[in-house]
Amino acid sequence: MPSIPNLGSFDPPASTADYAALYAEAGELQANSGRIIGRGTEVMDQMNSTAVEFSELVSSELKKQGTQSISAAKTAMQGALWGTTVTEQWAGDVKTYQDAVANLQSQWAEAVAGNFGVTKASAAGITGGMPSDVQSTLLDNLTPEAYDNAVADAGQEQLGSMNAVAGAAYTVYKANAGKAGKMLREGPTPANLKALAAGAGGTNWAMFNTFGAAAGVPPLTGAEGKEFAEWLREFLPTGDALPADKRAMFEALLALANEAQDKQANGGKLTADQLAFLEQFYKGMDQPWNENNPIQTEVLYILPDIMEGTDISAADQSTILAAVGGGLLALSDPKLGGGTSRLPESMKTLVDHYFGSGKKPELPENMTAQMDALGKFFGEFDGKNLDELQGGRDLSAALTLAVTDADSSIRAASEDELINIMSVSTRNHEANAALLTGDLTHPDFGKDTPEHVLRALFGPQWKDDGKAASGLIDWIGDDASSKDPAVRERAAESAYAVFTTMTDHSKSEHWNNSAYDFFTDSYGKIGNFEHAPIGSANPAVAMSMGKTAGAFLDYFSAADNGGDNKLTLSNPAAEMYLSMETRQDFFELVMAGDGAREALGEAAYKQVIADAAYLDQLPDTEAAKTQAMESGMLMGLLDTGFQRVFDDAQVDADAETALATQHANWARAGAAAAKEIITELPMVKGLSRAANITVREIAESFKWTPGVSQSYDLIWDKGVTPKAGDYESTWDLSREQYDMAVNHAVTEQLLKDPKSGLTIDEVREADPRLVEKDPKTGDWKLRSADELLKANDPPVSGSDKENLDHRKVTEKLHRLFGDDLSAKVDQYLPDFDAQRKDQK
Repeated sequence: MPSIPNLGSFDPPASTADYAALYAEAGELQANSGRIIGRGTEVMDQMNSTAVEFSELVSSELKKQGTQSISAAKTAMQGALWGTTVTEQWAGDVKTYQDAVANLQSQWAEAVAGNFGVTKASAAGITGGMPSDVQSTLLDNLTPEAYDNAVADAGQEQLGSMNAVAGAAYTVYKANAGKAGKMLREGPTPANLKALAAGAGGTNWAMFNTFGAAAGVPPLTGAEGKEFAEWLREFLPTGDALPADKRAMFEALLALANEAQDKQANGGKLTADQLAFLEQFYKGMDQPWNENNPIQTEVLYILPDIMEGTDISAADQSTILAAVGGGLLALSDPKLGGGTSRLPESMKTLVDHYFGSGKKPELPENMTAQMDALGKFFGEFDGKNLDELQGGRDLSAALTLAVTDADSSIRAASEDELINIMSVSTRNHEANAALLTGDLTHPDFGKDTPEHVLRALFGPQWKDDGKAASGLIDWIGDDASSKDPAVRERAAESAYAVFTTMTDHSKSEHWNNSAYDFFTDSYGKIGNFEHAPIGSANPAVAMSMGKTAGAFLDYFSAADNGGDNKLTLSNPAAEMYLSMETRQDFFELVMAGDGAREALGEAAYKQVIADAAYLDQLPDTEAAKTQAMESGMLMGLLDTGFQRVFDDAQVDADAETALATQHANWARAGAAAAKEIITELPMVKGLSRAANITVREIAESFKWTPGVSQSYDLIWDKGVTPKAGDYESTWDLSREQYDMAVNHAVTEQLLKDPKSGLTIDEVREADPRLVEKDPKTGDWKLRSADELLKANDPPVSGSDKENLDHRKVTEKLHRLFGDDLSAKVDQYLPDFDAQRKDQK
């Protein structure tokens, strides 16, 4: 029989620390902090309650000894205050654990006294609703030993539970003891200051006043935010230098912006008091300079101009502007607890103009001043550790749209400010994606919002080479490899929107030319171009376009089924099909920028070479040929893009010769990647037959790819590709499409011959997407060649996990043939080569 636990059975680990003595010691350390600077304990009350400047607190006698003595006193005071704060927190940890143990012991005593909730009825197995005679029988049959056993079982179970709770509390207690000891030994390092603030749920004013922003965010309330705004409105007209205690308040606001940035990266919300401080401060600053003239611009937006010519130092002005801009972004983010509803009325109007429900308000009359001020706020982020702080989705998207609506006069006067705004508004990937995909729309452009945004941001020739504007898409390539399926899908959807919108040849009612025409020749004379393309005007944008394409090269190298662009959203990732026109056009746009051209070319070559590392793992020669066609497609797209840019450039004879040479070198690099570099890689030497065939196929496939397939000569011979219009012929199937058609015809013949040994069931087993049911007979039959040439079918039950295109069809059908028949089928291809007009 198990023993029944008693009071002494529960014996949690004891804590011998005296938290009252620890609190007293912390108080003594704090008192010493005041004495260090020649003042009494009253100075610590001041430091603990509000923002102050350390140098203003020291005694007059200490000041007479000069800055060196003040610095030494500050260092000594920091040590004392650090000891005070760490000791106070440790005392709190001690009290928390001891209170928890006392509470558990009280619960245990109550449980023991109540026999752990076991009654004779429960021990006998009596439940509600039992007849009284049954209950009586059960109670009569209950022996004292059985009852004791029930009490013992319940007691042991509860004891185990209590010990587990006590053990977990003691583990935390020991960890806190280790942290406190470590902090006291190491002192106030940046990491320890941050850890101390995190453990206490924030810092206090004394720590902030002594250590600055490294100590964390001091206590801030809504009342303080309102009071601070009122003070600032009254102070600004004086033109005086910024008082030290108010400088500390702006530093606290800047620390709050840094805290918001950390929480955006690591999760969490700002406290209710912090949000209230921000809301009341900006509400107070959203007042007209002259209350009798309500049309006049709000103080918030003339703040940068007001401070010019005052005694406020340049360093203080920079801190003020960065803090005000950072706090505004933090308040706008719903993920931090803020949002549009908490913004000042003027900012709500801006957001509601674009995304509000019902009748949308007009843009503010002082829009120019607002944009100018916001640009100056964000322009001071450099050096303030605010490189990743972002606004909420709606504010960020609204600011981006506001830049698109800035007319030429605003752009001419405030280009720097618009660049600053874009550099911050495009940090929010969710906002960028919503604008690119049309989830958020401009009230005047509706479904054409993605094109409007791309034209307006990428259209001007920016003085920063388009670096800030490129933020709209630069994130896509990185997010495409995220571990989060939702992030990957958002990146794919956004990339698809960029690829298809910028290469669209149709005209919208809003513009007199297509997006493709706009981005290829709307930038005026730049360098060798009379009508320059985007890559020459904004090379940073072209680099981001190339980076985006580089992340989705598999879709550019996929088989051409002659279909239109298509996006299929799914989990874990979106799938897209790009028409050949879209692929060629986008490569052309990217390759107009020198750096972007080289980067995209390098990415394509790297993919070809990286694929070579896995050649030996390919199952057979059919897979090798498929791989070859993918690599060849990329090389051909590079050539086509280069040739189009070359044709558009207005150059003299010498420059034309130089460009032709460069093009020849570019083209030869493609051949080298296949014929020389790949074959020389250590991992490629000694490969299997399948892998060696892949190397051969890649080397031969360049001449069958877009642009190159219509060459009069092999590209690596002369490096010159004629324009498509120079090749006068009707549509001619590419070699890989002809290859599929041949394999399809042979398969059909084999299926008709009962002696061939090939059945429709074998074809269906190879891949169920190769067959379909005959509507007349209900029997399975091979799908038509025409249908399979255009296929881009998603996986189905019984198939592999890749989409089925005509390359895959060829691969799967060819595997069905024996070696002898395969050799005969392969003979069709040289015959086809000999008849091609572009090879004569």
